[in-house]
Amino acid sequence: MTNIDDVIEKVRQILLVASRSDKPGEIDAAQRMAQKLITKYQIEEAQLNGRVKSDDIIGVRIDAPGAFTMEKSILLNSIAKHNFCKVLRGADYIMIYGYTSDIDLCLSIYNSLVVHMVTEMQNKLVKVKEESKGKVHSKAWTASFFSGYCVTIDHRLREVKATTINDMAQSSNSVALVVKDKQHAVEEHFQNINKAKSSKRTASSPTGYFAGSDSAKTADLQHKRIKE
Repeated sequence: MTNIDDVIEKVRQILLVASRSDKPGEIDAAQRMAQKLITKYQIEEAQLNGRVKSDDIIGVRIDAPGAFTMEKSILLNSIAKHNFCKVLRGADYIMIYGYTSDIDLCLSIYNSLVVHMVTEMQNKLVKVKEESKGKVHSKAWTASFFSGYCVTIDHRLREVKATTINDMAQSSNSVALVVKDKQHAVEEHFQNINKAKSSKRTASSPTGYFAGSDSAKTADLQHKRIKE
């Protein structure tokens, strides 16, 4: 079985290649490839380790001071929910709960995408302001951009995870049970954590939302594929 450090490094390389490309479809394909690698590793690891134990679940704090704490937590949650982890947001930090390896894998995607998300928002907002004939409501546009970005990431990772699990289940009867056990253990642990009620962010700028969605799905890695 592949070592987790090798998987994390491969994910980092895939997303790094995509972030430096200007070819249509690259980030889209890179995100899909990264999630496929991660899902395969998670299932294979659980199959090798045998019984899933809730006692092994931990919480990790990620500092997120300054602007965009909520938006960063939404992005991390969009990744974590498809990788056997749960997320809570504090005033200037984010908590992620799960097995150590799953948390590390989630963060390998998050650390790349959070930089891309914020950079794309800043660049596109400048362009929108330059091209707009009227006033641009920056706060509403920015919130909608992040919403569109995170929703697109959510949809993409969900689709890849489901496809990968289905493919693996064709050759192993234990896949469905492994997935169910891991999800149940993490959910049970999470329900026992004291949680403050969180606020929700709505998208009020359609142009901002679609700009964010477009930024989350910009590329194709077929020309420079890294072997899985």
